[in-house]
Amino acid sequence: MPKILLFYVIPLALMIYAIIDCAADDDADRVGLRKPIWIVLIILLPVFGSLAWLAASKIAKPRTRPRTAAGPPGALPRRTPRRPGPLAPDDNPDFLRHLADEQARRERERRRRDSKDNGGEPTPDPN
Repeated sequence: MPKILLFYVIPLALMIYAIIDCAADDDADRVGLRKPIWIVLIILLPVFGSLAWLAASKIAKPRTRPRTAAGPPGALPRRTPRRPGPLAPDDNPDFLRHLADEQARRERERRRRDSKDNGGEPTPDPN
């Protein structure tokens, strides 16, 4: 049983992991051989090809960045999905226009109400 595990199961699991890791890897991050060549190498030489891929993918271009205020040393930058258009209401021009219109409407109503209370004379502007 240990021989089966050592000679068949572990190399097969390593090969499957290496193929999935290679297929999911971004082409821009890889230095050296192209993706199809790596996959063929992993399939033809399961143990050596898998170990070579794992070593080359981790050594070629490290995915860490220098320490910043956003996180600990070596932390990956957070990627948030970008939504088209404004991200917050105060960045949305339509929302800001609606607020300005609403404020102007309230100011007109206040002046109209004040002028009725003062017998038709407009209230002086407080500004």
